[in-house]
Amino acid sequence: MSMGLLKKSVFSAAAAFTALLCGSAQAWWEDGHQKVCELAMAQVQPETGAALANLLEGPLGNQCSWADDIKGKRPDTRSWHYLNAPPDTRRISAVPRPEGGDIISALSEQIYLMKQGSTSQRREAVLWVGHLVGDLHQPLHLGYAGDLGGNTYRLQLPDELGKKLQEKRDTVSMHAIWDGLILRYENDGSLAPLLETIEAPSLTNPDAAILAWADQTLTVLNDPKVHYRHGTRLQALDSYYLISNRPAVDLQIYRAAARLAALLDWAFSTKS
Repeated sequence: MSMGLLKKSVFSAAAAFTALLCGSAQAWWEDGHQKVCELAMAQVQPETGAALANLLEGPLGNQCSWADDIKGKRPDTRSWHYLNAPPDTRRISAVPRPEGGDIISALSEQIYLMKQGSTSQRREAVLWVGHLVGDLHQPLHLGYAGDLGGNTYRLQLPDELGKKLQEKRDTVSMHAIWDGLILRYENDGSLAPLLETIEAPSLTNPDAAILAWADQTLTVLNDPKVHYRHGTRLQALDSYYLISNRPAVDLQIYRAAARLAALLDWAFSTKS
């Protein structure tokens, strides 16, 4: 996909995406995965959309949480959703791959099944790719093994903020904050400036592209504003944290959608 085509399709989807995020958006929870996939479908080439309509049993956006839904029936796939990167990791290629699978290995395999597999393999692979591209852009999915990707890094949740976030718990995990609570907090809808920061993915080598996207997610994870690195951690969540990290969340969702669209075109479109 050329830069011109990508920018044109991203801008044409801007209004729809803003509307999606201004509602009850929940980032990489169920609603968030749906939004990434819906925005991606708004950007694909027409022939890609037609091919997916013939292949899938319903809209892709409605099925982008399938990979989470099957964890109980297929526990072997649980590790496909993340890769634990040790502290101070800058390049995901330096992280050892666990034998049970990880998000990089699973995404690479499913991308090629999506393009070259049988009809049933392609159908399932699309659902995996749609989901895992979203997970790859949630920074805590590349978090430390020691805190289970931020799941045991817990912050106190003040009562008033908890009411605003519709959370009754006394504490929340850093993983949950990035999975959904940042976007659940109030939003002014001013997302348009982010559109100009999206660059056209290069998919001559999808495996290399995945690694580059993961490295970019690591950069987000290591940003001082995230307070994830040891020595910078917080004790309590406040509104300033939610507001100051909102642009990063928005940008990661834009990136995920644009890159998913490019992968779908790579697999299903005959156009260059």
